[in-house]
Amino acid sequence: LIPKVKAVKDRPEWFAQINDWKKRFPLSAYEKGTPDGLIKPQELIEKLSDMTANRKQETIIATGVGQHQMWAAQHFRWRYPRTMITSGGLGTMGFGLPAAIGAKVARPDALVVDIDGDASFNMTLTELSTANQFNIGVKVIVLNNEEQGMVTQWQSLFYEDRFAHTHQKNPDFVKLAEAMGVQARRCIKPADVEASLEWLISGSGDGPALLEVVTDKKVPVLPMVPAGKALHEFLVYDEGMIPVE
Repeated sequence: LIPKVKAVKDRPEWFAQINDWKKRFPLSAYEKGTPDGLIKPQELIEKLSDMTANRKQETIIATGVGQHQMWAAQHFRWRYPRTMITSGGLGTMGFGLPAAIGAKVARPDALVVDIDGDASFNMTLTELSTANQFNIGVKVIVLNNEEQGMVTQWQSLFYEDRFAHTHQKNPDFVKLAEAMGVQARRCIKPADVEASLEWLISGSGDGPALLEVVTDKKVPVLPMVPAGKALHEFLVYDEGMIPVE
């Protein structure tokens, strides 16, 4: 049957629709940071996408599972197949770092970045020692908001802010990485995002490296389809930056 399958190379109507949606639903004001404010995770991922624009074919993004995974899918611009590795269907927290290590072993020529959240990263962070022991040059971004953001989002929107077991006290990720022989830095100011990403991509050399990014908290991933709703009933931001149907 395979020889009879005809590949569709152009999908102009579909891409036109997607481009229209991008124009109608750009980053809202709530998703944009200010120089003296807190780092918005969406802006950081867009900046990473911009900084790798000339090397998309040689850039592989792995993710853990959580809000950071959704933001990576929304705001990093892919141009080639097999350059995003994520546990989309199974939703396996802790997937990002081991997947990135595997991708780097398979594609040593590529820039392999694990975009991870603090809760997901905590599941398998010990694999930093594997990366160091075998000099596997993965680059790790930990978006640290000290919460299981995907769950707190549901608790906030649908359960009247009744937060249960979704906030956590993290270890010092920089010291932890350094203890495992991996160079690491922390970024806490929007003004330092570009320089920090430049260090991670180019300035950290060929070995593994970690960048902890302290981000704003309680930032929801939108658009979002609530449980039991259809795709046309997703939540978006209104002008007051409040999620609405």
